[in-house]
Amino acid sequence: MNLLSNFKPFKISKLLKKIRRFIRNLLIRKSLQKKREILRNSAISNKIFKKIYKNSNIEGIQKIFFENHLFAYSNEKEKEFLIKKINESCSDFLRDCLNYANNIVNNDFTIFEKKYSADDELDWNHSFFTNFRWSFIKSEKIMKHPLNKNVDIKYVWELNRHQFLPYLGLAYYYTGDEKYAKAFKYLVLDWISKNPPLYGINWISGLEVSLRLTSWLFSLFFFKSSNEINNVAFFEKIFKSLFQHAYFLRKFYERKSFNHTVGDLFGLFFFSKVFEKIKVMKKWEKKSYKLLYNEILRQIQSDGTHIEQSINYHRFVLEFFTLFIILNEEKLDRKAKKHIEKMYDFLILIIKPDGTYPLIGDNDDGKVLFLNCIKNNSVLELLNLGSILFNRGDLKFISKKLSLSSILLLGEKGFKLYKNLQEREPDKRMNFFQDAGFFVMRNSWAVNSHYLFVDFSDFGPNNASHSHSDITNIILCYNGKNIINDSGTYSYNLSWEDRNLYRSSLAHNLLTVNFKNQAKIKNWFAWENLPKVKRLVLINGDKIKLACLHDGYVNYFVERIILTNKNLSEILIKDKLLPNPKGAKEKLENVNIFLHFDKEVKIKKLNDSVVINDELKFRFHSKHKFSIILDRSYYSPHYGLRFERPIIKINFKVNNNNLDKLELITKITAIDNKKTNISK
Repeated sequence: MNLLSNFKPFKISKLLKKIRRFIRNLLIRKSLQKKREILRNSAISNKIFKKIYKNSNIEGIQKIFFENHLFAYSNEKEKEFLIKKINESCSDFLRDCLNYANNIVNNDFTIFEKKYSADDELDWNHSFFTNFRWSFIKSEKIMKHPLNKNVDIKYVWELNRHQFLPYLGLAYYYTGDEKYAKAFKYLVLDWISKNPPLYGINWISGLEVSLRLTSWLFSLFFFKSSNEINNVAFFEKIFKSLFQHAYFLRKFYERKSFNHTVGDLFGLFFFSKVFEKIKVMKKWEKKSYKLLYNEILRQIQSDGTHIEQSINYHRFVLEFFTLFIILNEEKLDRKAKKHIEKMYDFLILIIKPDGTYPLIGDNDDGKVLFLNCIKNNSVLELLNLGSILFNRGDLKFISKKLSLSSILLLGEKGFKLYKNLQEREPDKRMNFFQDAGFFVMRNSWAVNSHYLFVDFSDFGPNNASHSHSDITNIILCYNGKNIINDSGTYSYNLSWEDRNLYRSSLAHNLLTVNFKNQAKIKNWFAWENLPKVKRLVLINGDKIKLACLHDGYVNYFVERIILTNKNLSEILIKDKLLPNPKGAKEKLENVNIFLHFDKEVKIKKLNDSVVINDELKFRFHSKHKFSIILDRSYYSPHYGLRFERPIIKINFKVNNNNLDKLELITKITAIDNKKTNISK
């Protein structure tokens, strides 16, 4: 035997391909580094401004901005009407906004669950955890997860998104009090002086740059009549920084992401749209418009769900797309608008009886709609905008009343459309979103309705960065109250253990094997060895059958079958564990089924069942021995917050010899149908 036959022939083409790839990547890195230095030097040199704004002067640019009528509130002629409608429709919320603005004037900030008061000097690099602060070095050298430091970068980023600034703008717009303009001016100038381009924590992420730029632009429109703001000296400083933000986004926007790509491109588009009368900005606008348009087609699936499989990011991206429509009402074609409208179709059906949405996948409470900082986990402001933009009476029915965002952004024209819009219940009470793998149903659109959400989705695309290990997870509401909940997210970066816990299989309402996940955690925002999923939805008259099979535990198949009816008067759940013939032999030590309840739920344990709130009975049956264990765990309804709540763990006594028939049947029924509306 010739030993040389074991070696593959050397191919010069492969070597040349590797060399070309290496040279290309090297050139790209050098080009990006050159652009970074240009932006970094712009803090001390006006060279880049003179090059781009050759024949423009700051007075002309200032005039272009304040004569812009992109939104209703940026048009001085609409102000009287807007103030009137705010008083009529949003007086309570307005009071909350003014109180919030007064806190900002006093340098009192609320970032997620934490309070930050700056008595003397603001620290824009404050970590919000212990005495740690982020180093002031070149941004590309900063570690997002500093070693041996329990800190979460999202807190400092949330502060530096400046989404509190539009509240100062609204307060000035409504009251005319210059103290709000002075506070805005101080905060912006203080930030600019302490955060030169590409130094420090606040120039790492394009999304953060974009959201800050967007906050500044939204806010500035409120201050047209303010002498503190509408003057050459201040405007020159803020415009220079705005341009630096936009230049960053133009050169360094994330090209292969999803919500980050949308966010980056929106900031660039928004800036160039505002200043489109400047010749060079027209080119920026045209390019960013095309890129953002393509993201609409790329990221919205045919069933209207967002590609990342996270409901929070579905809402977040839809806020960007909705603003994109408002900025391009005449230009945007029917195809793109139809894609965006489908995202509203999804949101309206999955909304829970209490007006919140299920916490499927990652949830960081991110937002772009202005004046939305003091409303968490709500989609009502967004749905109200959608009702006007798409002439949808069902969206008006859900959103309930005219929102502050709709008044300020759409003005008198939007109000007339809203007033003439006939309110109606949504046509559907159930739907299977096939691309995402989500099934949702309710027995009515009343506030005391029953609601079931079933997650038969696979993990998201690429590394599934915002997915949880939650295949077959369920969420249940009864008589309008939350019963079975998702666990939420809590924190992205505070600790490796917390990040993994809240996205684990154990944190969801499903069957687990040996306390493993349905995929392997790769890093803070990535999974690998993603499972295969098969699902089936059958609707025959009043009967509904939902089935899902996955191989997430490698050596075993898990099957969940849910049987119910259109009134949700009874729910039967069959969980099976089957050996995978192609899998390796693995010692089976623990099989558990978890049910995570809302923190308000009261549980009583019986022999083979539990009673929930004296209204529902969960009865469990299996041929295998099992125990019902009542325990406590945490869930996180909002980022940074967590509360203790009750859980049930069904634990099986198993061995490898009885796997062929391992099954648990869970039957959920009302305790007394006469006293409830479960069968109505």
